[in-house]
Amino acid sequence: MKKILVAYDASEASKKAIDVALSCCNKEDEIILLTVIPPELIDSSFTKMLLPGIDLKNIAKPGTFKERAMESLKELAREIEDKVGKVEIIVEAGDAADEILLVAKNYQCDIIALGYKGYGKEGRFLIGSVTDKVVRHAHTSVMVVR
Repeated sequence: MKKILVAYDASEASKKAIDVALSCCNKEDEIILLTVIPPELIDSSFTKMLLPGIDLKNIAKPGTFKERAMESLKELAREIEDKVGKVEIIVEAGDAADEILLVAKNYQCDIIALGYKGYGKEGRFLIGSVTDKVVRHAHTSVMVVR
């Protein structure tokens, strides 16, 4: 039985990662779907700069983003549950690469599957690359899907 962690952010690249992961699975395997929410989504200084007069904490209640992500993953899990032995869903908040690595280690995953968005050199410099960081620091095999 294999455990495959799929990092999912609803991008086309992450959807392809799910498809490829499923093509590598059989009925006894487990897929863990992980979505990571950036913790600064609401409290970022950039957001505060754009909307200085609005207190976003009153608009977006705690857990709102996590609940939406969980619902999205539940729907996705229902779509793929008949293709594998077990589907588990996890939503974490934090640095995407760090959370992917931590979940993969804690759940003793055999493979990490994630999509590559291809921001290029400039994009990696400005925002960093989750894929690059995961590939460099993973304790297990990483499957990067383009």
